[in-house]
This record gives sequence, C-alpha cells and structure tokens, in this order.
Amino acid sequence: MNSRTIQAQKTKDRIHKTSLKLFMSKGIDNVSIQDIAKAANISVGSFYNYYKSKLDVLYQNYKVADKNFIEFVNNGVEGDTIKEKVKNYMLFYIDFVTSEPYDFTKLLYNNSNKLFLKKGRAMQTLLAPIIDEGINNGEITADMNTEEIIEFLFQSMRGLIFHWCLHDGNFDLHERADKYLELIIKPL
Repeated sequence: MNSRTIQAQKTKDRIHKTSLKLFMSKGIDNVSIQDIAKAANISVGSFYNYYKSKLDVLYQNYKVADKNFIEFVNNGVEGDTIKEKVKNYMLFYIDFVTSEPYDFTKLLYNNSNKLFLKKGRAMQTLLAPIIDEGINNGEITADMNTEEIIEFLFQSMRGLIFHWCLHDGNFDLHERADKYLELIIKPL
C-alpha cells in the first residue's frame, strides 16, 4: 500500500469511529452528516467519498460480522447433531453481539434499523447448508423450508437481544439464549 492509500484508510477509519461515537451518544437520528464531518475534522464531501450515508457507516459493521461468520463456519461448527450445530451457530451470533460495546448493540437493535432486512448476508446464508443437511437426513422435520427456519431463528434471537437492550443488559444473554434455543430448536 502506498502512502495515499494508507492515509485514505486512516480517514475512513476516523470517520467510522467518530460516527459510531456520535451515534451512541446522541442516537443515529440526532446526528447529521455535518456533525460527523465537523467531529472528524473533514469536509462533508470527504464523508461522501467514503460513505453513501449514515447507514452505510453502520453497514461496515455488518460486513465485519459476516467475515466473522465466514471464519467461524470455515473452522467447522461444532456439534454431534445438526440441531446442536444450529444451536452453536446461533450462540456464536449471540456471543458476537455481546463482544461489541453494549451502547453499540443498543444503537443497532431498534425498530428503525432496516439493515437487518438485507437479504443474502453471509450470517444467514452460511446457516442454510446446515439446515439443508438436517432436512435431507430427516433430523429437521419442521413444516418450514430452510429460509423460513433461518428467519425464525434470527427473529427469535433478535427479539431476545432487543429485550436484553430494553433491560439495559441486566441478564446473561448467552445463558438465556442457550435456554431458549433448546426450546426453539427441539421441535424443528
């Protein structure tokens, strides 16, 4: 990488870090591009050289999450049965969420964040072959297709995470998810 590329990456990182800090302290709806530019000591035009919008800043975190899931799956999802693998996959999701600062998680898990609706993200698509295998070998017999099962699992865990945020993170999210996933996955 040349010095210009390095400087560009540093600027993008500064915009990202500054944006998240402002989002967490004021709420994303209360932060303008001008606020970000001023706090990052850049022009508004420079912001748009790196990001299309405020949501694009958040989407960068989703890309990081997807990379983590690719690595997780490439290392092999542990479990003796498909249902154990599904449970461990979803617990990895929960553990990834809790690895982020609580204020950041609280920022993301709200009803105005439509990034959760984005189709084709690795986080969801990487679970499909595991579910498919369970359906094909008869271990998963639910009257739902793979896509519906994945949507059901993520809706359930997002709801739990949202509930955890509403309660200011005052319970062990992993422990609760572990308990609930037993109830959710068993009948599949």
